[in-house]
Amino acid sequence: MSLTMSLVAGAGAVGSAIAGGVYANFSARIMPRLARLPEADGITRMQQFNRVALRPPFMTAFFGAAAASAATVITTLVRGERAPGDWLGLVGGACYLGGWLLTMAYNVPRNVALERAVPGTSEASRAWSAYLREWTAANTVRAGLSVVGALLLGAAAVAGLAQPSES
Repeated sequence: MSLTMSLVAGAGAVGSAIAGGVYANFSARIMPRLARLPEADGITRMQQFNRVALRPPFMTAFFGAAAASAATVITTLVRGERAPGDWLGLVGGACYLGGWLLTMAYNVPRNVALERAVPGTSEASRAWSAYLREWTAANTVRAGLSVVGALLLGAAAVAGLAQPSES
């Protein structure tokens, strides 16, 4: 792995760790607390969290890790010879991208639907109950994928820095 790709994998590891930490915190701490609130309050707070998540600090980590992971995966696939660190980067990048795709295909549509819910209505109550189960389960999966991705991308970056460089 070149110095450049080691740095890219390292950046992907950092972004993946940030995303994974946020997701894990939601599954372990925030969603159980929101579930104990009156439904209208839980919905309103989650709507607020979802709006804040769209701001640059989290979006930079979320999309930056996806770009770094994609670059790591593609570079590893097109190279002829691969060192063990390259394989770590390939699998780590694929893990993060799996969680990223899960987010885009599963969590984001549920966030959009929850944003449309009017707290205090029976429709919102049904939506919130399903959201707590389904969204949190998928969130836990993407947390795991992101954390594993971070660990493997980080290991790939270290392995790449430790081997003779082709720059």
